[in-house]
Amino acid sequence: MNRKLLKSNSFEVSATLPIVSIILGLFTVATSFGETPTNASGFADIFETIKREASPEELYAFLYDMPKGGDLHHHHGGSNIPESWYQVATDPQRNGGQYYYTRYRIMNCGEELPPPGLRGGSGSLMYWVNINKRSWITLSDCEQSEYKPLEDLTEKERQAWMSSIVLDRPGEGQNEFFEYHWSRLNHIFSNPYLMAELLVDNMKRFGAEGLHYFEPQINVFRYHDKEGNPITPHEVYEIYKERINRPDALATGVTVRCQLTILRFLPNSPDHVAGAFDFIDKHRDLWRGINLAGREDNEKGHPRRFTEAFDNALRQYPGIGISIHAGEENEPSEHIADTLRLGATRIGHGVNLIEDRDTMNLMRTGKFFVEINLISNELLGYVDDIAEHPFPVYLRQGIPVCLNTDDRGMWDSNMTDEFFVAVTNFNLSWEEIVLMGNYSLEFSFAQSDVKKQLLESFQRDLESFAKKYSGGDWRTPLKSVKPVTYGYGKNHLGLKL
Repeated sequence: MNRKLLKSNSFEVSATLPIVSIILGLFTVATSFGETPTNASGFADIFETIKREASPEELYAFLYDMPKGGDLHHHHGGSNIPESWYQVATDPQRNGGQYYYTRYRIMNCGEELPPPGLRGGSGSLMYWVNINKRSWITLSDCEQSEYKPLEDLTEKERQAWMSSIVLDRPGEGQNEFFEYHWSRLNHIFSNPYLMAELLVDNMKRFGAEGLHYFEPQINVFRYHDKEGNPITPHEVYEIYKERINRPDALATGVTVRCQLTILRFLPNSPDHVAGAFDFIDKHRDLWRGINLAGREDNEKGHPRRFTEAFDNALRQYPGIGISIHAGEENEPSEHIADTLRLGATRIGHGVNLIEDRDTMNLMRTGKFFVEINLISNELLGYVDDIAEHPFPVYLRQGIPVCLNTDDRGMWDSNMTDEFFVAVTNFNLSWEEIVLMGNYSLEFSFAQSDVKKQLLESFQRDLESFAKKYSGGDWRTPLKSVKPVTYGYGKNHLGLKL
């Protein structure tokens, strides 16, 4: 097919990196006929045949069925597809007994103030802002009339509500995403029961497409119950832990470990670092790393302002993973080098690393890792043409990388979309796909024993997968695969699924 047609924890890494090479060297699969094993390069030939002969829909189904390692760059708040937000927000049985109202019309009621607790944006002029019931009852009659119970939306209104948290229209990009999506969701974010339910929803969806592990960035501060009483960070931890250990979550086969994220450009953001490290230290079974997120082009978004805070934390807390957004910019900067100075072993995005020769050479040592987010970088305009993304240069020059979904709910995409974009634009080989899958687990912040189990499970699933498609007729097993795609796959990739 025409690959250019579709434009669109722990600090154990350096010590354990050879495991990846060992696993690749030992990768063997059995063919469907007989017991004669074939090595990874043998299945690589089959993969090349599939790439050459498959229709876009067949290739997508193959990649959907393919075992995948980990999703390491994953914002929980931005990862939920619109239908899931709506289903859980309108179901008190799943969201801790809360009810939500959304702004479906603007009546210009007196003094124009944003709804209580609105996170940024122009509240007086923005449709589909969501508030909880206890805030709605404090509004004037006129202001109340601007809002409607979320469950009472007409079908047309519901579609508009869901569209309001997805980049699905021409011209939408960085400003729509950073300034409005999050502000519209608003109070829905402050319900840990709802957010924990959505985490399990993602576990189910990821499990269906073969993902073994993901590492969501989850906030634990500023939550409230339905009466408005604060919920402590430890209570939030208990809510998440209980939910992901129920039978339906465990049945997904997906392992979850979390990161705690600090919004980097707030005036007092460095002051939050110590508290974040302390929380992670006390809840290491589930929370494993720290991150800095938010626009780097904000005047307070640069990493150097956090140097003292991270140095002080590292004097006290051992073995906490550090993965920080850096290089998610349209112009060259020293942000990646400054982020490595903070102690990061993983860089989120790293788009402009290609412009920093010395840092790029440093990252070829194998001690540092780049979390690649192709669809995010495309939709937010950090690359003008996805086919010119620096990802394959990093991969093929020896910088450890993996593919990730970032805010996949706001792109209306999934992990298979990332692989499909990578394969069709950059001619990925089977060895490279296996390598990135192993990298994604090896560079995770999961505990050593968990990481070992994940790598072994991933290896077994790869062997079964290769055997399934090695019988000389790869189309027959493909008929049983029922891939799921979303708005990005249909509208950007043109898939007819």
